[in-house]
Amino acid sequence: NGEWIPTKEWVATWRKKLPLQTIMRLLQVLVPQVEKICIDKNLTDESEIITFLQNGTLVGLLPVPHPILMRKYQPNSATSVWFRRYMWGLVFLRNTSPPIWCETNVKLFEIQKM
Repeated sequence: NGEWIPTKEWVATWRKKLPLQTIMRLLQVLVPQVEKICIDKNLTDESEIITFLQNGTLVGLLPVPHPILMRKYQPNSATSVWFRRYMWGLVFLRNTSPPIWCETNVKLFEIQKM
């Protein structure tokens, strides 16, 4: 038949790469609460559970996100060359109609045969 069937080993290889920490923390807290509500109120309909989940909050349950790290630009020769080439590329490409660069010595790049 040639039909591909996933194996436990295949699932294990990519599962450990998934970022499941937040989801697992959420389930650790919510599953016992939902089970308790179901037992206490003898629920068979999910509408009350959905209402509970919609009205709940995740504040305090999930880990605090990392602060955003801001760095100031520190000029160096590599970024200066890149920025200069980028700007001249924009100038050249935006001024092709009318073709102001025709019959001039302006060259953006040169192709060399080896």
